[in-house]
Order: sequence, then C-alpha cells, then structure tokens
Amino acid sequence: MEKIRDRIEARFEQWARWVFENRYKTFVFMMVAIGILLSNLPQITIDTSTEGFLRDDDPALLAYNDFRDQFGRDEMVIVAIKPDDVFDIGFLKKLKALHNELEEKVPHLDDITSLINARNTRGEGDELIVEDLLENFPANDDDVAKIKKRTLSNPMYKNLLISEDGKFTTIVIKTDAYSSEGENVDMLAGFNEGAGPISQEGESERKFLTDAENTEMVTAVRDVIARYDGDDFPIILAGSPVFTNDLKKSMMKDMRKFMVMAIIAISLLLFAMFRRVSGVVMPLFVVIVSLLSTVSVMAIAGTAIKLPTQILPSFLLAVGVGDSVHILAIFYYRLQKGDGKEDAIAYAMGHSGLAVL
Repeated sequence: MEKIRDRIEARFEQWARWVFENRYKTFVFMMVAIGILLSNLPQITIDTSTEGFLRDDDPALLAYNDFRDQFGRDEMVIVAIKPDDVFDIGFLKKLKALHNELEEKVPHLDDITSLINARNTRGEGDELIVEDLLENFPANDDDVAKIKKRTLSNPMYKNLLISEDGKFTTIVIKTDAYSSEGENVDMLAGFNEGAGPISQEGESERKFLTDAENTEMVTAVRDVIARYDGDDFPIILAGSPVFTNDLKKSMMKDMRKFMVMAIIAISLLLFAMFRRVSGVVMPLFVVIVSLLSTVSVMAIAGTAIKLPTQILPSFLLAVGVGDSVHILAIFYYRLQKGDGKEDAIAYAMGHSGLAVL
C-alpha cells in the first residue's frame, strides 16, 4: 500500500514539474477552457418549486404530473383590491380596465376571473339567463345597488371574488399548465382522417410551465398593477407563483450577499495566515473560477440550482480554500527553507496532492 501511495505522490510531483515547465501554455489552455465554460453561465436556471425537492422519477411527482395533465395547474395569482367602496361606479370602471389589461398583457394566462366576468346564472320567469355579472355595465346608482345585492347573495362569489363583508374584491389569474415550448404539438392531430393516435412520446414532449415563464408572467402582472395601485385603489398581490418568484429573488440576493461576506472573511484570514498578497489572490482566484466553472457545468447539464443545492457555492468556497491553504502552506515553507519555486511546488504537490484529490 505504501508503494502505491509513493508512486502516486511521485506522479503528482512529475505533473507539477511538467506544468511549471509549460506554465504559459497551461495557463492559456486553462483560460480558454474556463472561458468556454463560463459562456454557458447565463443559462443557469433556478428552481424554487416544491417539485424541485423530488427526483424526476419520484412516484409522488409522477402522480402530481398526472393530476396536472388531467386538471391543469392548481396554482393561481390573486390580485386583491381593498377600496373604500367596492360597489362604486368609478371603482368598477377602474377594475374593468385592470381586468382587461391583465387579460391582454399577461403571458401564459389560461383564465382570468373577477367581478367583471363572473358567471351570473339566474332565472327570470320561464327563462334561465347565463351572463357575465357586469355584462351590462351599471349606468347609475340603482344599477349598482342591484349588482351589489346580486353579488353578496351569491355564495359562489363569497371568499373567492369578494370578501364576506364586501370590502375586498379579487382578480383570480389561472396560469397555463404547459410551457409555450410545447405548442408545436398538434392537439388535433389524432382527429385527422387517416391519422393514428397521438403517441405517448409526443405527449411527453410537452413541458410544464417553466420557472423562466413563471417569472415572466409574475413580472408582467406586477408591471400592469403598478399603473393602477394607489391610495384609492390599494392592490395586494398573492398566490403561489408570486411566492415562488419572490423566494427565488430572495435566494439569489442571499447567495450574493453571503458569497461577498465569505470572500471578505476568507481574504482577511488568508492575509493574516500568509502575510502575502499572493497568499490571498491565488487561492481566491482558484476557488472563484472553480465555483463559476461548476455552476457553468450545471447549466450545460440542464441542472437547476434548487433550495437543497443553494449551499453549493459556500461549500465549494470552504473546501477550495482549505485545499489551497494545504498546498500554499507547504509551498511557502519550502521556499523559506531555500528551495526554488519549481522544487517547492513539486514537493507541495507530492506531499498534499493525493490528500487534496
């Protein structure tokens, strides 16, 4: 066993000497390789969804995906408004304008419901009338009073489109279940004359709404409601898509903040340990480039950063700096003993290379 270890350490020494002799070529090659990797960094995705905790083949996730196939996405954006008076002509006009603009400008929207288009089913004489609640927009206070009575007496509206006390009203936005990337699948293909049934493989090509599309949708909603929000029209935004988007932003903000704090703390400790600028710059350069390269490889592989893996940057920083300290401590020690740079590097790699690996 000792002989095997001695051989491995000797190989590390040989490799270190070869790199030292070809340091400029090695540096250029590494910079080109790292540059290619980092070019993929913008493609990294972040998944803060609950499904991100599960493997793709997890039975619970497969069952949930089957549910979404049959019934659509069960996540909604709630736009809640609390004016001085819900049943005021001026407010209802503004609510209608907001409803229409959301319907026009929000992408990946499957359905939108508010008092403006809520289904109103009632009987008048021998007739059954089905219409939108505000299909005939009120022109005076008497019309508003009728709509108020009709609204508050309908149990289907209470605690969904209007609060029980009539002070809150909402716009409920249901998002698409599927990503627009799957729109190339012809849903009527199976009904064409002479066409066979739609294959399972074709159905599986459709992706559920992606994190990027969820962000696009929430951003569009926020852009629209920002033009209406005010003291006389206070808006509160809620719903799981909004929570997921805000959680992602918060996670990214925290990752950046703690990364900066960690780098500052590590820099101070490295300087206190080595008392050299090179003892600070070299380890940090190596670990930061390694971290960015790792995230780039995740982007290339299509692996998203998820809540359980958000610790990865801090973990890589700690491990990478620890490895660098092992190598540099021995390197500087051998320099002080009178070794040349090549011999000091070779000795440090032979001594700690296997342990670091």
